[in-house]
Amino acid sequence: MINKSSVRLKNKEKFKECIRLRKQGLSYSEIRKIIPVAKSTLQNWLVLAGLTLTKEHIEIQIKKRLEKRQIATEASRIIRQRNKERIISQALDLHKKYFNDPFYNYGIALYESEGSKGTSCKFSNSDYRVILVFVKFMEKYFSCNRLQNMGFEIYVHETRKKDLKRIINFWSKKLNIPNKILKIYWKRNIVVRRRNNLDYVGQMLVKTKGEKLMGSKIQAVSDIILKKYQKR
Repeated sequence: MINKSSVRLKNKEKFKECIRLRKQGLSYSEIRKIIPVAKSTLQNWLVLAGLTLTKEHIEIQIKKRLEKRQIATEASRIIRQRNKERIISQALDLHKKYFNDPFYNYGIALYESEGSKGTSCKFSNSDYRVILVFVKFMEKYFSCNRLQNMGFEIYVHETRKKDLKRIINFWSKKLNIPNKILKIYWKRNIVVRRRNNLDYVGQMLVKTKGEKLMGSKIQAVSDIILKKYQKR
Protein backbone atom coordinates (compact mmCIF):
# COMPACT_ATOMS: atom_id res chain seq x y z
CA MET A 1 0.00 0.00 0.00
CA ILE A 2 1.42 3.36 -0.99
CA ASN A 3 1.77 6.10 1.59
CA LYS A 4 3.55 9.42 1.90
CA SER A 5 6.73 7.78 3.10
CA SER A 6 6.79 5.45 0.12
CA VAL A 7 6.99 8.37 -2.33
CA ARG A 8 10.70 8.48 -2.88
CA LEU A 9 12.57 11.69 -2.42
CA LYS A 10 13.53 11.89 -6.07
CA ASN A 11 9.84 11.66 -7.04
CA LYS A 12 8.60 14.31 -4.63
CA GLU A 13 8.54 17.05 -7.27
CA LYS A 14 6.86 14.77 -9.82
CA PHE A 15 4.30 13.82 -7.17
CA LYS A 16 3.52 17.46 -6.39
CA GLU A 17 3.27 18.37 -10.09
CA CYS A 18 0.89 15.47 -10.80
CA ILE A 19 -1.33 16.58 -7.93
CA ARG A 20 -1.32 20.16 -9.22
CA LEU A 21 -2.24 19.08 -12.76
CA ARG A 22 -4.95 16.76 -11.52
CA LYS A 23 -6.54 19.57 -9.55
CA GLN A 24 -6.68 21.55 -12.79
CA GLY A 25 -8.83 18.79 -14.26
CA LEU A 26 -6.28 17.04 -16.49
CA SER A 27 -6.88 13.39 -17.32
CA TYR A 28 -4.44 10.56 -16.60
CA SER A 29 -3.16 10.52 -20.16
CA GLU A 30 -2.74 14.31 -20.24
CA ILE A 31 -0.77 14.28 -16.98
CA ARG A 32 1.48 11.44 -18.18
CA LYS A 33 2.33 13.40 -21.33
CA ILE A 34 3.73 16.13 -19.06
CA ILE A 35 5.06 13.92 -16.25
CA PRO A 36 6.39 10.60 -17.61
CA VAL A 37 5.39 8.12 -14.89
CA ALA A 38 3.76 4.70 -15.03
CA LYS A 39 -0.03 4.71 -15.07
CA SER A 40 -0.16 2.56 -11.93
CA THR A 41 2.19 4.95 -10.12
CA LEU A 42 0.11 7.96 -11.10
CA GLN A 43 -3.07 6.23 -9.98
CA ASN A 44 -1.53 5.39 -6.61
CA TRP A 45 -0.34 8.96 -6.13
CA LEU A 46 -3.75 10.37 -6.91
CA VAL A 47 -5.46 7.89 -4.61
CA LEU A 48 -3.01 8.93 -1.88
CA ALA A 49 -3.88 12.57 -2.48
CA GLY A 50 -7.60 11.82 -2.56
CA LEU A 51 -7.87 12.89 -6.19
CA THR A 52 -9.60 9.92 -7.76
CA LEU A 53 -12.37 10.47 -10.31
CA THR A 54 -14.85 12.64 -8.46
CA LYS A 55 -18.00 13.95 -10.09
CA GLU A 56 -16.26 17.29 -10.55
CA HIS A 57 -13.31 15.69 -12.34
CA ILE A 58 -15.60 13.68 -14.60
CA GLU A 59 -17.52 16.82 -15.56
CA ILE A 60 -14.27 18.66 -16.32
CA GLN A 61 -13.02 15.81 -18.51
CA ILE A 62 -16.32 15.57 -20.38
CA LYS A 63 -16.23 19.32 -21.01
CA LYS A 64 -12.66 19.12 -22.31
CA ARG A 65 -13.50 16.20 -24.59
CA LEU A 66 -16.43 18.13 -26.02
CA GLU A 67 -14.23 21.17 -26.59
CA LYS A 68 -11.60 19.06 -28.37
CA ARG A 69 -14.29 17.45 -30.52
CA GLN A 70 -15.71 20.85 -31.44
CA ILE A 71 -12.26 22.11 -32.36
CA ALA A 72 -11.61 19.02 -34.50
CA THR A 73 -15.00 19.37 -36.20
CA GLU A 74 -14.38 23.02 -37.00
CA ALA A 75 -10.89 22.24 -38.30
CA SER A 76 -12.33 19.56 -40.58
CA ARG A 77 -14.96 21.98 -41.85
CA ILE A 78 -12.32 24.59 -42.65
CA ILE A 79 -10.19 22.03 -44.49
CA ARG A 80 -13.20 20.84 -46.52
CA GLN A 81 -14.12 24.42 -47.39
CA ARG A 82 -10.58 25.23 -48.48
CA ASN A 83 -10.42 22.10 -50.64
CA LYS A 84 -13.76 23.00 -52.19
CA GLU A 85 -12.61 26.53 -52.97
CA ARG A 86 -9.38 25.21 -54.49
CA ILE A 87 -11.22 22.72 -56.74
CA ILE A 88 -13.73 25.34 -57.89
CA SER A 89 -10.95 27.86 -58.55
CA GLN A 90 -9.14 25.32 -60.73
CA ALA A 91 -12.37 24.60 -62.62
CA LEU A 92 -12.92 28.32 -63.29
CA ASP A 93 -9.41 28.66 -64.68
CA LEU A 94 -10.08 25.77 -67.07
CA HIS A 95 -13.51 27.03 -68.18
CA LYS A 96 -12.99 30.77 -68.61
CA LYS A 97 -11.99 30.12 -72.23
CA TYR A 98 -15.61 29.06 -72.89
CA PHE A 99 -17.30 32.13 -71.43
CA ASN A 100 -18.05 33.56 -74.89
CA ASP A 101 -19.16 30.23 -76.37
CA PRO A 102 -22.95 30.40 -77.08
CA PHE A 103 -23.54 26.67 -76.50
CA TYR A 104 -21.60 26.80 -73.22
CA ASN A 105 -23.62 29.79 -72.04
CA TYR A 106 -26.86 28.08 -73.05
CA GLY A 107 -25.94 24.98 -71.06
CA ILE A 108 -25.09 27.08 -68.01
CA ALA A 109 -28.42 28.91 -68.33
CA LEU A 110 -30.27 25.60 -68.55
CA TYR A 111 -28.62 24.39 -65.37
CA GLU A 112 -29.33 27.67 -63.60
CA SER A 113 -33.05 27.28 -64.32
CA GLU A 114 -33.54 23.50 -64.05
CA GLY A 115 -30.50 22.15 -62.19
CA SER A 116 -29.97 21.41 -58.52
CA LYS A 117 -28.40 24.06 -56.34
CA GLY A 118 -26.36 21.73 -54.13
CA THR A 119 -22.83 20.41 -54.52
CA SER A 120 -23.93 17.49 -56.70
CA CYS A 121 -25.10 17.92 -60.29
CA LYS A 122 -28.73 17.01 -60.97
CA PHE A 123 -30.83 18.20 -63.88
CA SER A 124 -34.51 17.45 -64.44
CA ASN A 125 -37.03 18.10 -67.22
CA SER A 126 -39.82 16.37 -69.12
CA ASP A 127 -38.76 17.72 -72.53
CA TYR A 128 -36.34 15.28 -74.16
CA ARG A 129 -34.79 18.09 -76.21
CA VAL A 130 -33.74 19.98 -73.10
CA ILE A 131 -32.39 16.80 -71.51
CA LEU A 132 -30.45 15.86 -74.65
CA VAL A 133 -28.90 19.31 -74.96
CA PHE A 134 -27.83 19.21 -71.31
CA VAL A 135 -26.29 15.76 -71.74
CA LYS A 136 -24.30 16.96 -74.76
CA PHE A 137 -23.28 20.08 -72.84
CA MET A 138 -21.89 17.96 -69.99
CA GLU A 139 -20.10 15.67 -72.41
CA LYS A 140 -18.48 18.48 -74.34
CA TYR A 141 -17.38 20.80 -71.57
CA PHE A 142 -17.13 18.61 -68.46
CA SER A 143 -15.93 15.31 -70.00
CA CYS A 144 -18.92 13.38 -68.62
CA ASN A 145 -19.63 10.32 -70.73
CA ARG A 146 -23.35 9.55 -70.64
CA LEU A 147 -22.76 5.82 -70.23
CA GLN A 148 -20.01 6.06 -67.62
CA ASN A 149 -20.45 9.29 -65.67
CA MET A 150 -24.20 9.90 -65.76
CA GLY A 151 -27.22 8.31 -64.19
CA PHE A 152 -30.73 8.49 -65.66
CA GLU A 153 -33.91 8.26 -63.61
CA ILE A 154 -37.46 8.44 -64.95
CA TYR A 155 -40.25 9.55 -62.63
CA VAL A 156 -43.56 8.19 -63.85
CA HIS A 157 -46.98 8.64 -62.30
CA GLU A 158 -48.27 5.30 -61.06
CA THR A 159 -51.49 5.73 -63.06
CA ARG A 160 -49.39 5.38 -66.24
CA LYS A 161 -47.89 1.98 -65.49
CA LYS A 162 -49.34 0.57 -68.68
CA ASP A 163 -47.24 3.09 -70.62
CA LEU A 164 -43.96 2.13 -68.96
CA LYS A 165 -42.51 0.12 -71.83
CA ARG A 166 -43.27 2.90 -74.32
CA ILE A 167 -41.79 5.51 -71.97
CA ILE A 168 -38.57 3.56 -71.44
CA ASN A 169 -38.15 2.97 -75.17
CA PHE A 170 -38.80 6.64 -75.85
CA TRP A 171 -36.03 7.89 -73.56
CA SER A 172 -33.65 5.17 -74.60
CA LYS A 173 -34.02 6.13 -78.26
CA LYS A 174 -33.93 9.90 -77.76
CA LEU A 175 -30.87 9.85 -75.52
CA ASN A 176 -29.15 6.95 -77.28
CA ILE A 177 -28.70 4.93 -74.10
CA PRO A 178 -29.57 1.29 -73.32
CA ASN A 179 -32.83 0.51 -71.54
CA LYS A 180 -31.07 -1.29 -68.70
CA ILE A 181 -29.38 1.83 -67.31
CA LEU A 182 -32.70 3.65 -66.87
CA LYS A 183 -34.06 3.61 -63.33
CA ILE A 184 -37.79 3.94 -62.77
CA TYR A 185 -39.43 5.73 -59.84
CA TRP A 186 -43.17 6.00 -59.33
CA LYS A 187 -44.89 9.28 -58.51
CA ARG A 188 -47.75 8.59 -56.11
CA ASN A 189 -49.25 12.04 -55.76
CA ILE A 190 -53.00 12.22 -56.27
CA VAL A 191 -54.11 13.78 -59.55
CA VAL A 192 -57.51 15.44 -59.20
CA ARG A 193 -58.01 16.05 -62.90
CA ARG A 194 -56.06 13.59 -64.96
CA ARG A 195 -55.33 14.63 -68.50
CA ASN A 196 -55.23 11.82 -71.04
CA ASN A 197 -51.94 12.92 -72.58
CA LEU A 198 -50.88 10.37 -75.18
CA ASP A 199 -47.39 11.91 -75.34
CA TYR A 200 -46.72 11.54 -71.62
CA VAL A 201 -43.17 10.27 -70.96
CA GLY A 202 -42.65 11.17 -67.32
CA GLN A 203 -39.94 13.35 -65.84
CA MET A 204 -36.28 12.62 -66.56
CA LEU A 205 -33.58 13.28 -63.97
CA VAL A 206 -29.94 13.27 -65.07
CA LYS A 207 -27.19 13.26 -62.47
CA THR A 208 -23.44 13.03 -62.78
CA LYS A 209 -21.42 10.38 -60.98
CA GLY A 210 -17.89 10.44 -59.57
CA GLU A 211 -17.65 14.19 -58.94
CA LYS A 212 -19.32 15.48 -55.77
CA LEU A 213 -18.62 19.14 -56.51
CA MET A 214 -19.83 19.20 -60.11
CA GLY A 215 -22.91 21.22 -59.19
CA SER A 216 -20.80 23.74 -57.29
CA LYS A 217 -18.48 24.15 -60.27
CA ILE A 218 -21.35 24.90 -62.65
CA GLN A 219 -22.93 27.32 -60.18
CA ALA A 220 -19.62 29.16 -59.77
CA VAL A 221 -19.41 29.62 -63.55
CA SER A 222 -23.07 30.66 -63.66
CA ASP A 223 -22.45 33.35 -61.04
CA ILE A 224 -19.69 34.88 -63.15
CA ILE A 225 -21.70 34.81 -66.39
CA LEU A 226 -24.81 36.23 -64.69
CA LYS A 227 -22.79 39.13 -63.29
CA LYS A 228 -21.39 39.82 -66.75
CA TYR A 229 -24.84 40.09 -68.34
CA GLN A 230 -26.26 42.07 -65.43
CA LYS A 231 -23.83 44.88 -66.25
CA ARG A 232 -25.07 45.18 -69.84
